[in-house]
Amino acid sequence: MQLIPISQSILRQAANLWATTNLKTPDAIHAATALSVSCNQFITNDQGFRNVPALLVVILSEILAS
Repeated sequence: MQLIPISQSILRQAANLWATTNLKTPDAIHAATALSVSCNQFITNDQGFRNVPALLVVILSEILAS
């Protein structure tokens, strides 16, 4: 886990994600931040993150069910 400060470029990308996906603003910021540092896995239980291109999303409940 890594703490990443929010920058203007992250906020611009978040606005783009918000406009092109069904993510809410805080989720779009999380996704944009992950993309900005080339996150290799984004662990969540929110299926909506699967709408983000180039973000490898791992759904925790699916992992626990298998």
